[in-house]
Amino acid sequence: MSKVAVVGDKTSVLGFRGLGFDTYVVEEPEEARSMWPQVLEKDYDVIFVTEDIYEKIPDLVFELAEEARPAVSVIPPATGSTGAGGEKIRRIVEKAIGSDVLIREEEE
Repeated sequence: MSKVAVVGDKTSVLGFRGLGFDTYVVEEPEEARSMWPQVLEKDYDVIFVTEDIYEKIPDLVFELAEEARPAVSVIPPATGSTGAGGEKIRRIVEKAIGSDVLIREEEE
């Protein structure tokens, strides 16, 4: 069975615990930087990180981009999307093909 972790605020990660995922509750997004090494030492296959946490540690997440494992995916927190997940995908695609080809939503 794959090992999966979810990192985020309590409200966002609580439901994942019921699915058997390991959860890491971060009360303040700034705590994520000091918690990240603890998450990585568990050798997860997949790590889900809420957008608000990702925004505090994008450099740490991108250090893993060249690795096969763990796959790190950015998900919206329970409070709603900030757009950081889409931006992460945009940066990965741009790095892979050398151009930003994704269509952006028009801002109102």
